[in-house]
Amino acid sequence: MLTILFLLSIAVDSKIDSVVIYSDRVMVSRFANIYLDKSVDLFFADLPGGLDDQSIRIKSSGLVVGEVQIQRGYTAQPHPRVKELDDIIRSLEQKDRVLSDEVLVIKEKEKFLQTISVGAPDVISKEVYTGKVSPSAWEQGLKFMVDGLLSAKTRIAQIERERKELATEIDTLRKKLNDTKAIIENRKTIKFDVHPEKSGNYKIELNYILYGATWRTYYELRANPSNGKIGITYSGKISQRTGEDWEDVKIVLSTGKPALGGTAPTPEPWYIYSYEYEKEEMTLRAAPSAMAMEVVAKEPEIPQTPPSAPPVQTGIAVWYPLPGRYSIKSGEPEKKVQIYETGFNASFEYLIIPRLSELAYSTGKFQNKSDYLFLAGDAGTYVGDDFTGKTYLSNLAPDDSTTVSFGVDEMIKVQRELKKSKVTKGGLFKKIKKHELVYENSIKNFRNKDITCTIIDQVPVSQEPDIKVGDIKFEPKPSEEDKDRGIYYWKVTIKPGEEFKIKTFFSVEAPETSNVEEMLY
Repeated sequence: MLTILFLLSIAVDSKIDSVVIYSDRVMVSRFANIYLDKSVDLFFADLPGGLDDQSIRIKSSGLVVGEVQIQRGYTAQPHPRVKELDDIIRSLEQKDRVLSDEVLVIKEKEKFLQTISVGAPDVISKEVYTGKVSPSAWEQGLKFMVDGLLSAKTRIAQIERERKELATEIDTLRKKLNDTKAIIENRKTIKFDVHPEKSGNYKIELNYILYGATWRTYYELRANPSNGKIGITYSGKISQRTGEDWEDVKIVLSTGKPALGGTAPTPEPWYIYSYEYEKEEMTLRAAPSAMAMEVVAKEPEIPQTPPSAPPVQTGIAVWYPLPGRYSIKSGEPEKKVQIYETGFNASFEYLIIPRLSELAYSTGKFQNKSDYLFLAGDAGTYVGDDFTGKTYLSNLAPDDSTTVSFGVDEMIKVQRELKKSKVTKGGLFKKIKKHELVYENSIKNFRNKDITCTIIDQVPVSQEPDIKVGDIKFEPKPSEEDKDRGIYYWKVTIKPGEEFKIKTFFSVEAPETSNVEEMLY
């Protein structure tokens, strides 16, 4: 990719040593070693075309770096990934041509069989009549023609399906090839002059920002109720489409958010004033809903920077240096790398809401006793080695606590039954219906140890003055209650093989014409 501009310059052979990945970009650090005994022009060639020109920084101890120039260009030789995709496409196109040729051959065969079938009836009748050929022989001949035609049509239909699938695959690969070319083959060269203090070997560092790299948190949460522990594997899922491969590089994951910018907003005067609608407008806008409508400007949602926490604090961001070195090619599938692994003491219990679900959900509560800030992210939940589902972990700073659901425990049987349903009618001036209901919730422990449960039940809450809820009673009484919302809580311990029951009594009075029963059962 050399041009006349660089004929008198020295190419620097560099290698990516480390990357710092943010949520939407990456800072790349390259190093090069070179012997210098005089001032000279150097250049880094074949760099991604998407690098941010303003982010370029060149430094070296003992070297004075002069003017930096950036030149755009394209690769002279196809990139291996481009060639690989091109070869796959050519192979599929060749397969498509073979299928197309096969269709032509089958159609010729079909045409031949159809030609025979046109004259066959006359020939058959004559030869059978004269006794030259037996009827069974002609029957076999006819079967051959029919089978041949049927086989030809079946194969043509099969080939059409195969070619349609091939066309879709080729189209997808061509789009991928075009995207890959746009990223990989668009390149830049950085030229700069250097002035050494003395003759010797110099290590030159080049830093620049590229877009197209990102990372997100992912957790594996493993519950071990038998020893009261929750294990956490804290990982980062990394993907990059920067146009350059990372081979054996050090990786740092940063919580910094460069996209938010570094400048605080400037306040403007906060003006308020009053005004009245004219009478004509008031008449036109007489509808109460229109007059009562309040227009409120929604505040912009500004992502909050999570509080700082170890392992490495760099100003307002947190860096997670990953141990070892990694190789991630541009455009390859997302790669998961482990950041940290630890375990915490946990208290386990079951959350049971029979009205909504006849299932017992195992939950574990723990406190973050590490120095790590656990950023919000998706998580897979396990009990031992059994995968139980997926959840989402919110930001968890050191010393903060959270509760995680670890899925359903089939060893805890939950049942809800309607034990009583009585409807009476009454009212002198306004006919009403009174519904009297009794529900029984039962929880049985089939495990060989005590279990702690939080059981939640509900009674209806009226939203209309004509509908009244009363005669509320529970056996046994709840541990906590939220009467305004009609939600009641029981905190209980159930021994192995034992069953705990809750009876809920309530009545609902409503106008006879209402459809309230549809919401009660």
